Amino acid sequence: MRDMQLAILLLFLGVLFSCSPNIPTYNVIYITIEDAMPTFGCYGDSIAYTPYVDQFAKEALLFEDVHCQVALCTPSRTSILTGIRPSTSGIVKINDDWQDILPNAVSLPRHFRENGYYTAIAGKIHDYRNGGMDAAYTRIFDTHGLESNELALEALHHVSSREQPFFLAIGYAHAHDPWAPSISALNPYTKDQFSAEGLANIYKNKTYNNRGIVELLRNYYGEISEADRLIGTLLENIKSKGLYENTIILVGALDHGYNLGHRGRWGKGNTFDNETQVPFLLRVPENPNNGKRSPGLVELVDIYPTLVDLCGLPQPKQRLEGISLRPLLENPVLPWKKAAFTHRAYAVDIIGIKTKEYTLIDYKGDSLQLFHRQKDPLNLINIAGQNPEVTKKLLALKSKGWENALPD
Repeated sequence: MRDMQLAILLLFLGVLFSCSPNIPTYNVIYITIEDAMPTFGCYGDSIAYTPYVDQFAKEALLFEDVHCQVALCTPSRTSILTGIRPSTSGIVKINDDWQDILPNAVSLPRHFRENGYYTAIAGKIHDYRNGGMDAAYTRIFDTHGLESNELALEALHHVSSREQPFFLAIGYAHAHDPWAPSISALNPYTKDQFSAEGLANIYKNKTYNNRGIVELLRNYYGEISEADRLIGTLLENIKSKGLYENTIILVGALDHGYNLGHRGRWGKGNTFDNETQVPFLLRVPENPNNGKRSPGLVELVDIYPTLVDLCGLPQPKQRLEGISLRPLLENPVLPWKKAAFTHRAYAVDIIGIKTKEYTLIDYKGDSLQLFHRQKDPLNLINIAGQNPEVTKKLLALKSKGWENALPD
């Protein structure tokens, strides 16, 4: 009798597991750098000294054309962490409280926590100015932004000692201003590598001469190199703990770019390419396409659905308005989105539509700007008047909305 019961039990378990999706239980480590443009060697920047992220690019999939939804800290983080676009939420201001505006939304790390993951944070991922965290983390090491690796490594050691999969968010304060890198981070750069030509000479209400402008640029790059060194040490520790082959690792992907003196401005907030474009590298263990590059248009709102998909989690309460990048992980050159949609800070109706060839900015119907992204990557020459058919086509794409720009 017992043998028969055991046989029935084993048969039941076999059927149960044969019906379950064959998805590995990955850990997730999300490593971010504030205000980081794609100023890395692996992104083709000839000035940047970033050997560690460049090496990681050989072990991950590098997404070449990635844009935030709003080039402002807190609304960008909101779209990443909720998977909801500003066109739905209306969140484009620095102090829009996402938990008040989106009461039914569950943040990305909280969703992992509610589905069996141990969650921890070391650094600035959320922001208290727009509602902070929603009981997302089992353990909090820091929420203000890391300038060293002490807490990052402590958090890594802590989560890796647990007996459950983990989600670890690490946020470095670099390259948020003020830029004050260490001497060692500045050493790879000489002043003659930078030019002040055409750049704004007023920064933070202070006027700079050409020498001062060059120093600002050098300091920004020094901050990027500082973050690169810290990330390199962190990745070495991840490998030494035997985590590299069962952990999804994201590097970059937060929160927006910067003007760095172009168009008379140093900050961000508009929808020009250098304000919205960010680095994003994603390593999924055993992906045969690690080390390759994907040219497809990607938006930061895609991160939430991608991680849910890769880790086999159920969908959260809210509707996710991005798309999983799994197909690009499987085929990096797959035809992808027709356009990415960005919004101006404090003006949700001012929208940037980015295709692989053009950026169109619609100022609420009052005026239009069109830029050729390959010929004019800094978006300096408005060609809307000379290209009415292109403008008309992109306005039609805008009117149809983001869903109609998804891959066929």
